Amino acid sequence: MKDYYLLIGLNSKEIKIVNVNQNGNGLIEVTIENKKKKVRCPVCNKFTSSVHDKLKPIRSVYLDSCGSKVDLIICKKRYHCYNCNKIFTEELNINVDNGNISNKVKIQIRKDLMNYNLSFKYIAQKNRVSITFVENEMLDIISGIPEHVINLPRVISFDEFKADTRAGKYAFVLNDPIHRRVLDILPNRKKECLIQYFSYCKNRHSVEFVISDMYEPYLLVTQIMFPKAKYVVDRFHYITYIMDALDRIRIRQQKLYSEKSREYKLLKNKKNVSLLRKYSNDIDWWVYTKRYKNGHMVDVLPIDVLNEILTISQDLKEGYYLKEKFLDIIHHDEMMNVEEQLDNWINNCIEKNIPEFIEASKTIFRWKEYILNSFVDKRYSNGYTEGTNNKIKVLKRVGFGYKDFRFLRGRILYSFTGILSGLSKNKNTHTTRITYSVL
Repeated sequence: MKDYYLLIGLNSKEIKIVNVNQNGNGLIEVTIENKKKKVRCPVCNKFTSSVHDKLKPIRSVYLDSCGSKVDLIICKKRYHCYNCNKIFTEELNINVDNGNISNKVKIQIRKDLMNYNLSFKYIAQKNRVSITFVENEMLDIISGIPEHVINLPRVISFDEFKADTRAGKYAFVLNDPIHRRVLDILPNRKKECLIQYFSYCKNRHSVEFVISDMYEPYLLVTQIMFPKAKYVVDRFHYITYIMDALDRIRIRQQKLYSEKSREYKLLKNKKNVSLLRKYSNDIDWWVYTKRYKNGHMVDVLPIDVLNEILTISQDLKEGYYLKEKFLDIIHHDEMMNVEEQLDNWINNCIEKNIPEFIEASKTIFRWKEYILNSFVDKRYSNGYTEGTNNKIKVLKRVGFGYKDFRFLRGRILYSFTGILSGLSKNKNTHTTRITYSVL
């Protein structure tokens, strides 16, 4: 019998296992009762040992043990207190009053809700409860999540992800990229909504850096709500913009040839395209790779494939070297001379007169001030934010989407922040309003 206490995780000093029964379905039924002879009256706080009667046993869903499902059959007694003449039911702290699901199962459900890879349906099946019960636990969690972030960290980042909820198509995500924390999720990314939200923040003037992409409303919100902050354009976004410019040249040249031509196949091949989209320092040019040629696979050097591609078009060749020069500036230049290097690169793009790179250079020139801010500290990037967005996509996919924004926001914040701490009540209002501060 002692082994059952260990396997199930019951306190042998307080709980007595009366009987253990295993039925044909692999379900273990463990009958338990209170081991104490005296209990404390909840009214007068005096001890009593007078048993009034016994209640009908309650079946409670419990945690699985050693691959077997476990149900507790809880036998409770009612006691009579001679001091205050009250009759009360003893408490075993196994489950809540009139509940058939144990507290440990509820704790396990909350742990499972922190895993963004698990859907509500899977969590319900795993813990042998209904989906409605899991949703109610999520609602209870949501009720404790603050509506606004009151204190912001020194560095924050803006981004959005496709939400497709009733509140809107895109949701806004506010992060702390330095401490790698999700601060809040908003129903949309509209400028008016963001300005209204940030008006609740008490330390807006303490924010020093705002990191985001080249989305103009985010820049306007930063200038209005964070006048002392520097706006930083994330490196990933402006590098991707240059990569896309080169890819548009490839597509333009590809359309000039028939589908059966050598040039079309070279430009269409995904492995060959990767040579154009990668930084040259990230490729081992002198290691043979497999390529499909003349009806069979052959060993070729990546440098030979690249040279063959660049002979197709002068625009493609010049665009490739403009891309490489831009990446050289980003990866190797310091803050003191990067502005001069960028200006030379922009002038070079204009001289080459390639439409795709003229457009790209104009964008770089327009956002140059904020691009330069990304060289202040390499930590100032949206790397954490992009990783978070990928996890949010997984969370949405396993849940087959969320139409209720409250559930989506609550699940994201709970999954990425866990148990919320630092909650406090606002005493300035008659209603209870929960806020929290970010360290």
